[in-house]
Amino acid sequence: MLRFTVLALAFSTALPALGQPPAPAPAAPRFKWEPGKVLAYRVIQSTTVKETVLDEKTEKPVTSESGTNLTLVRKWTVKDVDKEGVATLEMSISEMKSVIRQPDGMTLTTDSAKPEDAKNMEAYLNKPIVTVRMDAQGKLIEVKDAKTGSASRLQAELPFRLVLPDALPDAGKSWDRPFGLKIDPPNGTGENYDFTQKYTSKGLKDGYLIVGVETALKAPPKATSEQVPLVPMLWTGDVYFNTVAGKYQASRLSAKAELANHQGEGTKFVYESTYAEDSIDK
Repeated sequence: MLRFTVLALAFSTALPALGQPPAPAPAAPRFKWEPGKVLAYRVIQSTTVKETVLDEKTEKPVTSESGTNLTLVRKWTVKDVDKEGVATLEMSISEMKSVIRQPDGMTLTTDSAKPEDAKNMEAYLNKPIVTVRMDAQGKLIEVKDAKTGSASRLQAELPFRLVLPDALPDAGKSWDRPFGLKIDPPNGTGENYDFTQKYTSKGLKDGYLIVGVETALKAPPKATSEQVPLVPMLWTGDVYFNTVAGKYQASRLSAKAELANHQGEGTKFVYESTYAEDSIDK
């Protein structure tokens, strides 16, 4: 749960507060990487899992519910930009609070604002835990280091949530990003799955490009049980890009699914997660 929590990135159902409108947009939206620049974001994510299984003794369905509320501040530091415009970025977490609701009703809270909890987080708090190389369109060129989780997870959940098109798109214009994901233990045995992420421009508003995101499996596994670890990757929602500052501004995403008979007749797996991220750069 801790490793999932550290890499989780976050939510809210309200629209983002984008601040003062920037100047008119350039012809092609691009990330503007500046060596030494720190891009800070507040992430809020809420996840609920309801699972119905058959009681071993009575063989009657029993439903349990668990969930996680996560709030964190993550910072991306631009360490270098090469002559091709590819940036090397380091990500660290400066604040984190998680509230885990267990199936038995117990609640576990961890908060970096508390000295004792901060000490338990010292292995990753305020230290680089992810290092990536990204180009000006937001393509993930390389995962150089990922101290928690897998590198393929970063392909599924891009650091800045979108890949930009070749030119400023008209409203309704779509483009795709294929990616693969390897499911490692304990959730899988190294299986690889192919996904497609579809981006659709919702137009330019006050200098912010609004992009709709839809994620889908190309070929869902036939066994419902094998779909369970893939559901958290199926994000849909909106991403906001500041075309003048050349940076990812915010996102509002959700992922949900209901899988019947995932552990036999009469069982059910229900997953729902909401995610919000907002720039907090000064």
